[in-house]
Amino acid sequence: MKIHIAIVSDQILANLIPALMDRPDKVVLVATTDMAAKRLDRRLADALARAGLATEIVCNAPDVRLAEIHEFAYELLGRLQQENPGASIELNATGGTKPMMLGFVDIFRGDAARILYTDTRHRRIEYFPAPRQPAIPPTPMADVLNVIDYLRAQGFLYRDACSDSPEWRKSAAARKESAKLMGKHAADPDMQNFIGAINSMADKSLDNNGENLIAPIQSLGQKTPWGIWKDMLGKFSKAGLIKWFGDTNIEFPDIEAAHFLRGGWLEEYAWHIVKDAQVSDARMSVTGSWENGREANNEFDVLATHGNQLLFVECKTLRHGRDGSSEKDSDILYKLDSLGRDARGLFGSSWLLSARQPTTEMLDRANGQGIRILGPDELPDLRKVVQQWMATPQ
Repeated sequence: MKIHIAIVSDQILANLIPALMDRPDKVVLVATTDMAAKRLDRRLADALARAGLATEIVCNAPDVRLAEIHEFAYELLGRLQQENPGASIELNATGGTKPMMLGFVDIFRGDAARILYTDTRHRRIEYFPAPRQPAIPPTPMADVLNVIDYLRAQGFLYRDACSDSPEWRKSAAARKESAKLMGKHAADPDMQNFIGAINSMADKSLDNNGENLIAPIQSLGQKTPWGIWKDMLGKFSKAGLIKWFGDTNIEFPDIEAAHFLRGGWLEEYAWHIVKDAQVSDARMSVTGSWENGREANNEFDVLATHGNQLLFVECKTLRHGRDGSSEKDSDILYKLDSLGRDARGLFGSSWLLSARQPTTEMLDRANGQGIRILGPDELPDLRKVVQQWMATPQ
């Protein structure tokens, strides 16, 4: 029998990942009063149970005064050895306060088969040297977390994603070429103008809530389209995204096409690129709620996991409102910072993909918040950027 001992902390992933990798027969979760009050012990136990692992929660562990920590750890070790003769006991010393970590290591060293530490940043498991035993080399982390599991560990209850639907994926596949063309040529000045125009027309075709198609026929203006405008309209027409017969009017055939051309193309472009880069898991338009019930804008444009780390991508095009204004840069960055920070924890990345050229002020502000902005000049190389993220510990 194999038993893991894990000291519960705010960073649940550090305890969850080694257990999912090693799959012991039981995981004993040691929780202080503070961790129990935050229900972090229950969250970790639920995450382990969803993976089919048995758990036991031991509460009221001391987190100060080394003598009390030693006594608590000694009694726990003795009970587990008595109840499970011959069991292999391992200690995950990543969590807890420093006195807890040191106190548990003092007591378990010599009796534990291994004492490990989760180095999440460098994606490996390190091992404390045992007395008079050769050093154990680090173990590379196995990729054990998908988007749903990662979010649940952070306290976000996944509801669904549009990319979960086979019907949606079939429709997105038909739009893939159009999305990639817009992303590839987003920096072209003519394409910038075209994106703004088609975005505005699609927006005007919908009602205020974007739920109904009320004015499907829209005017391109007085001049017959030419150049990149003509090329893109022809491709959209062939893909069934618009009806256009070479004149100055277009017609949106359905609400899905209107949403795509209003700005949804950038989300789909990001999702296709991330998927094509072969991340472990990628989802688009993820919705859900936080376990503590707090109200927030709980929708993520694109989420991906790879190497047990989370990538949150927010996408913004030239969105024109009825009054001609666009969403404030500060509001966009606030959502990306607060929602991304809560979802990813200490590790992972938050990116903003922008079809418009970001201002210097926006770039400076994003940099101060640890957010990477990828403007139209970088959109064509997005796949390389994703692959760099996959290969680089965060």
